Amino acid sequence: MNKGNDDPEERARVYSKIAPLIMAFYRANSGRTFHAEELQRYVLAYAPDTAPASPDRILRLLREQGKLDYVVLDRRASLYLFKAVPNWRKEDEDARMG
Repeated sequence: MNKGNDDPEERARVYSKIAPLIMAFYRANSGRTFHAEELQRYVLAYAPDTAPASPDRILRLLREQGKLDYVVLDRRASLYLFKAVPNWRKEDEDARMG
């Protein structure tokens, strides 16, 4: 049986694999602009079997969870700006990442 995107176990597996990569990209680029394609290339470099839409989906989820923040500067160009999360501490991130 093929596990689809709606399978909770598959979503959790994808999240646990690429959320730390997205957080590392965030820390390296906090306060800077980036294109969605840059994030996708970064994630794919470390997790080549990742579906193309997964980094964007997990990025949005991390923002909903308050783990990072960004603004869309140009939707057409997929240009974003990472904003700093107040009082960010590695220990807090480690606890939230599970």
